[in-house]
Amino acid sequence: MALLIGTDAGLYRVDDVPFERDDVEKVLDCEVVTAVQTFDHAEGVFVASTTGAYRSRDGGDTWEDLEVPLGDRFWHAGTSEVWSILATPEALYVGTNDPYIFRSVDDGETWAELKGFRELPSRGHWESPIDPHYARLRVLESVPGRPEQLIAGVEAGGIHISRDGGQTWLDRRDTIVDDVHHVLPITEDVWLAATGYLDHNLENLGLGHAVADGGLHRTVDGGDSWERLDVGNDFSYIRRVFIHDGTVIFSGGQEAPPAWVNDEHESALFESTNFGRDFERVSYPGEPHEVIETWAVHDGDVVCGSGLFDVPDARDDVEGRIMRRDDDGTYHTVGRLDANVSRIEPV
Repeated sequence: MALLIGTDAGLYRVDDVPFERDDVEKVLDCEVVTAVQTFDHAEGVFVASTTGAYRSRDGGDTWEDLEVPLGDRFWHAGTSEVWSILATPEALYVGTNDPYIFRSVDDGETWAELKGFRELPSRGHWESPIDPHYARLRVLESVPGRPEQLIAGVEAGGIHISRDGGQTWLDRRDTIVDDVHHVLPITEDVWLAATGYLDHNLENLGLGHAVADGGLHRTVDGGDSWERLDVGNDFSYIRRVFIHDGTVIFSGGQEAPPAWVNDEHESALFESTNFGRDFERVSYPGEPHEVIETWAVHDGDVVCGSGLFDVPDARDDVEGRIMRRDDDGTYHTVGRLDANVSRIEPV
């Protein structure tokens, strides 16, 4: 089974795992990859990136530009970027920075903005690591068993909910104000959220304010309230959470990405076999600097990708790494590539 690897320098493919550097093929030149996903309700594989959204129906050999209407919204930064993508039985959705949500009901032929999302009361308080007016819509998810109920997570601006396919939205920033990176719906009402925070120095620089403390959070009432699971964890800047065979897994950094360029920065990997009541720190290749960004199941094995993705000034001594988790919980490297890994997806 092939594996698509999203990086900060485009999309790559390997035919199998493990692999050598010469086995890595670049299949899409799309700059920074922010999502690589397949869906039960749509044919092919989808990619979101800083140059747009794309779809392949042949395992990554060829790609079509979905032509999401990005526009020239930012006079200081050019066109906006696609940070999330979702397919439901009824529609395709993409989320951009600023942020906006677009929907297509004709399989990506045409797109329309969901203007109700623009009208959320807390929108004026949303920020981002780059600029206070440049928030990213990192998360678009649907709720299991409720395809019309959507979850949107903003970096940084909280989690918001629609119960009618995105026409209207409920502002939930007062329940979780963190820098939201990932939401993992498990059941209709139980979801996990991986969060970070804006750099705490931003407040002193006059570029915004630190938002919450990061960490891994859980709701058991469909987003009405949240509790933090990893209380006391120093590695609280978390990009993603993964569950496999009842084990909850996440990787976190001690600080936000601007600090990742320094040797003092450390990251860690944690696992829980009792759904978050306790977490155990686990060793992995690439520690203490590389942060694991993404997980998937490839031919029955858990694989993950790491690097220092989305860092303002990349480190020359850190490369992308693909790891495999053995049945005994041991992680080992199964492939390397030149760019930092953001997402992986078997095809």
